[in-house]
This record gives sequence, C-alpha cells and structure tokens, in this order.
Amino acid sequence: MNSQYHLADVLAVHLAQYRQQFSLNYQQQKVCKHIAICRTEKLGVQNWRCDHCDYQQLHYCSCRDRHCPRCQGQQTQAWIEQQQTHIINSPYFHLVFTLPHELNIIAHYNEKALYDALFQSVWQTLSKFAINRKSLRGQLGVTAVLHTWGQTLTQHIHLHCLIPGGVINSRNNWVSVDKPYLFPVKALSKVFRGKMLDALKARNITLPQSLTLMQKPWCVYSKSCLHHPSSVLKYLARYTRKGMLHESRLRSITSNAVQFDYKDYRDSQNKVMTLTGVEFIRRYLLHVLPKGYMRIRHFGFLANACRRKKLKLINEQLPEIRDRVSAQNKGKQVQYCWPCPKCHQGILQLNGLILPITEKIPKGCDEVVFRLTG
Repeated sequence: MNSQYHLADVLAVHLAQYRQQFSLNYQQQKVCKHIAICRTEKLGVQNWRCDHCDYQQLHYCSCRDRHCPRCQGQQTQAWIEQQQTHIINSPYFHLVFTLPHELNIIAHYNEKALYDALFQSVWQTLSKFAINRKSLRGQLGVTAVLHTWGQTLTQHIHLHCLIPGGVINSRNNWVSVDKPYLFPVKALSKVFRGKMLDALKARNITLPQSLTLMQKPWCVYSKSCLHHPSSVLKYLARYTRKGMLHESRLRSITSNAVQFDYKDYRDSQNKVMTLTGVEFIRRYLLHVLPKGYMRIRHFGFLANACRRKKLKLINEQLPEIRDRVSAQNKGKQVQYCWPCPKCHQGILQLNGLILPITEKIPKGCDEVVFRLTG
C-alpha cells in the first residue's frame, strides 16, 4: 500500500524549526530543496496522451536526486537488468562489515575519508584471505554497497558485500569455493579491524578511544549462501539501490512528531517509532553523501577495468545461465510503456512538457523525451 505521506511533507512542517537549531551544509541544502519541490509544478508538467484514443494524463516532473525516496525507480530497474549480464552460474556469499559506533563521529567532519577507508580495508581483507587460502589462491570478485543507516535512521555505517563463490587463479582458471561459507567471520573481523585502523591512520584521522577499538570485537556477519541467479538479482535490487527510508513506512506527520514503521532485529518484530520532526530530519540528513560519491563499487574480477574480459573467461568454464539477458540486449536502454487506462488498447506517449518560465529544464526531463520519442 502506498503511503499517504511524503518526506516533503515532513520538511514542509518541520524544516524551519530544524534550521533554528541546526545548520545545513551545501549538500544538505540541495537535497532538502530537491525533495521539497519533487513532483510539483515548480519542476514542470509532463503531458501524456494515448496513441489510440483522446485520453491524457498530466504528471509533475521528479527531481532525480538519489536521496529522494520518490525518485530513481526507472534507473534502479535499468541498473538491475544491466547487472543481470554480470551474474555468473555460481553460489554467492553475502557478507556485512560493520564499523563500531565509536567511529561514527568521524563521518560528521570527514565522511569521505572514513567511507574510502572502509571500502579499502574491506577489499584488502577479502583479497588477503582469497590469496592465502590454500584451496583458492586467486582473485575474488566483490560488489560492495555502502549503507550508513539502520532501521531507525540512526547512524549505522556498514558495507554489504556480494561475492561470487570462487576465484580466478594465476592460470586464469576458475576455482570454486569448496565449503558452505566463504571465510571464517571471526578471522575476518580481526584482519578487518587492523586494516581499517591502519587506513584511518594513513589518512591522518585521529582515532577516538583507539585502545578500546583494538580490544573489542568488530562485527562481520555472513548471511545465507545464494544458489540461484534470481536470488542474486533480488539481493542486488534490495541492497544496492534502496534508500534509507521508503515512504510507505511513514505512519503520521503532525506539528509535533513523525511516526514511522521499523523492524527491531533484536526480536524480529515490526514496531512504530515516534520522533520529533527536528530529530527525524536530523537523522535523515546524517545519510546525505558527499557530492558525486560512489556508494556502489566493484573489485577484483568484477572491477570495471577488467570485468568483461574476466567474466568471459569464467563463463567459458561454467554452465551458462538459462535466464541470462541475451547479448543482443546488452547495453540497450530499457524501454518503458504504460497502457492507456481508458481504452486499454493504446499506449501513453509523452506529448509535451510544460515548464515554469523561470525554471530551466529539469535534469532528466530531456532524457525522458529522448528515450520515448528519439
């Protein structure tokens, strides 16, 4: 069921009060502005007309900001369909590397360095285990996705890693993992801790409570192994492109509070949390990424520089996946069609774009026109 509430409603009611207590950096200001005007007349109106009857629909343009929960739907689907060509016929492992909450403070003043150190240390850890393990001794392929939030929007910085169950050795041969798990998580945790602290020191970042951080165990969690390509794609969709809050979770917005659903993983129960509007916005803006920062990265034989060549070698040694997208469709842009709700025979086509006089063409509107009419 679609929520009757939107994040823009929260900003409309509580952002002014938030500004009285907290300052917004440039990137946070842009995100708030984009979310506030998303799918409103300020960005223009698209006119869609049926090619069979006289039916018309008007739709407001979207802001296309990656932090906006109302955008990125088509881009997400296109990305997932593109990734289908990169799935190999092998079990996949899902590992989650979580930073101790003592390090969260670094994200308040040097978030880019913290996130870069996390990507680097996780890849170095996994790569070291793959090279040193006697039954493998090769190069892994990893898709790593940065998440900075938990179910209650608190700061919970962690990296999801989706890893094919095998390596490419020095002879360019595929070697499959021979166990139901990839690597021992306790051993991964110790090496990850050392790599991460070294990466932060190399960036001249002062470590809070460094002695405590060395003594406490760091969390590395291994999820169930995935054996089917369709399951891998579902995981890609879930962990790579979802935002920090789907608007269907919003329960109510008042002048005093915001209520939203969340899952408590301690007892696996769905619950409702109530926050003041200011606190809700504060938590949401914690997860605004630096401009242009890539939170999805590929390493090893899945890296962009060598992926095509390495996947070709792997696929020649493994059975082909039956439901793989054909090579003819690879790289083509996904086409979207909407049937006419009136005659049920025609297709809605973009007929025109009405823009505010003072506004430029919104980023992406010209892409929509090109995709549907070009």
